Amino acid sequence: MSKVLFVYPNKEGYPIIPLGISIIAGVLKHSGHAVDVFDITFMMKERIDQKAREKTGVVKKVDVEKYWGRGDNVDVEDEFRKKILSFHPDIIAFSIVENNYGCARWMFNIAKKTSNALMVVGGTFPTVAPDFFINDNNVDVICCGEGEDAMQELAQKIDSRQDISHIPNLIIKKEGNIFKNAFRPYYQWDPLIFQEWGIFDKRHLLKPFMGKMWKTGFFEMSRGCPFRCTYCANRVYQRIFQCLGKYRREKPIESAISEIEYMKKKYNLELVFFNDEHFLLMSPERFNEFCAKYSTRVALPFFIQTRAENLLNEEWVRRLKEVGCITVGIGVESGNEKIRKELLDKMIPNAVYEKAFANCRKFKIRTTAYVMIGLPFETEEDILMTAEFCKKLNAESIAISIFAPYYGTELRDVCVNNRFMEDRYYENISVNDASILKMPQLSKERLGELYYNFNEIVYGKNNAL
Repeated sequence: MSKVLFVYPNKEGYPIIPLGISIIAGVLKHSGHAVDVFDITFMMKERIDQKAREKTGVVKKVDVEKYWGRGDNVDVEDEFRKKILSFHPDIIAFSIVENNYGCARWMFNIAKKTSNALMVVGGTFPTVAPDFFINDNNVDVICCGEGEDAMQELAQKIDSRQDISHIPNLIIKKEGNIFKNAFRPYYQWDPLIFQEWGIFDKRHLLKPFMGKMWKTGFFEMSRGCPFRCTYCANRVYQRIFQCLGKYRREKPIESAISEIEYMKKKYNLELVFFNDEHFLLMSPERFNEFCAKYSTRVALPFFIQTRAENLLNEEWVRRLKEVGCITVGIGVESGNEKIRKELLDKMIPNAVYEKAFANCRKFKIRTTAYVMIGLPFETEEDILMTAEFCKKLNAESIAISIFAPYYGTELRDVCVNNRFMEDRYYENISVNDASILKMPQLSKERLGELYYNFNEIVYGKNNAL
């Protein structure tokens, strides 16, 4: 048995059980390994993400401190050392996105000084920018892409004291050598293994939504996205993993429903959030199976995200309402059709958005429009055009974010090539605070004003979820 300590360096402090860690932890536990997590979420005194959501009007203000607390009064470094020394892990595994890399790098150093455990990093940032970690002396292993089977094999080989140099999906640093291994086939959810939520603080299950706190579970029914939007890392993921075949895969409906059914009963869930990037991108047969099984075996309100063109079929929208869909999140990004097509590579006409939102209104499904501002070359007039378009769509809520030029996206290269930013890591990169871009046509200060007042511009008052 290997002992694996996951680290969730969630410096922005928004409570949510990360799917990546919970699924891999479930796989490892199922194989007989011991798992635990060091999670800094509730140690953060300021929840940057939630603060921005409330200030911009994305969510109605709820007394979240009553449920989440104000930040545990602890020393993170001291607590991390205590966790390592008490658990004695063989592997310390960090889940890293670009936003939390600076915090994670600080924690690498603490871990290396405290333990001889193998230091593993995985997640989006190590996958699209592995050189940051290859060049970090505190990191031993980089997991590129999916980690379920790779981490299981790594734990098994460490337990049996076998050589780990050639495990697929892993880059291994060993005795001055670097072993960049090939990719293994995609994870197929077989055998069916549920997420492991038991290692996380139960406060993670409480999500503010529509003015109250709900016990919420996050689940996946598919992985990957077939589209190539320039602001998204899926574009580079499609290139990196093209040798493995079709990038988007669907979890069997029976498997998905079985997991939700089990978790609903175990954790008394009140709301289901589907993490799929395009929930309705499925065949009619699959949709029918989902509706039949979800309505009879789960029957909880649920939240989905999907593209506008998937909402043109009125019959599908009607059935979504019947089986419990409470809100649909739709990526609008910009109200300027030219910007969407030429800059974002998102070929959806305004008329399609208008029909999609109208269909949801017709069947009384709440809508959230996802909007980005601060895109390269974007002007204040463009942002105001987006606000006008949101008025026309008549979405019940708007999730406004500031464009962040993440590694692996085509728009990051555009920003660097046009000298809107330097080609380096920015520790303060975020979609919730301020832009890192310096653009001559729109100051950071003015962009910040438009960000915090966007909902007010559209509605004249807060109209949040």
